Amino acid sequence: MSFLNMLLDQVEYYLNRPSKADIVLYDDLTYEHVVMPVVPATLPEVEYNMNNEVFNGATGDILLAGYMGLRIYTLSDILLPVDKNYKFIRPRGSDGEEVKEFIEQRMKERKVMRIAVTFSDGSELINMACLCNKAEFVKDKVGDYKATIEFCEYKYVNQTTDSTTGSNNTLTG
Repeated sequence: MSFLNMLLDQVEYYLNRPSKADIVLYDDLTYEHVVMPVVPATLPEVEYNMNNEVFNGATGDILLAGYMGLRIYTLSDILLPVDKNYKFIRPRGSDGEEVKEFIEQRMKERKVMRIAVTFSDGSELINMACLCNKAEFVKDKVGDYKATIEFCEYKYVNQTTDSTTGSNNTLTG
């Protein structure tokens, strides 16, 4: 195999390789963020819900299409290494203890955060403001955390934009 063919094979592999993902948790107010140190081989899908209603009509049950519900994104059994430098840790990944503290602090303070799952090619799986509904951190025998974390979409509804000035008006009450 010539050097040129080998080089072309490497370029083709590079261009067709699977895109790598990063999972980032971000605080819009303080600009703090953490990057999940390990990304699962298969990323979970975003869960979509519809708020449909069933009621009993004269001819039987009738399904009334509701509005789109809140999106949910769950990371199950994700590894959060603590003070480790495994080969499979993401290059900009945060320490597992830092991720745990970031999530727990926002849960205690009832603060909104943002979760973004982005790929190296620039595409996104999800980028949403959210609250952490549930977080379970279990320390394993080597000191790392196995975590299951559920994020639920948070929709901002307490601000409007003044059509004449273009500025934000915060509603109270």
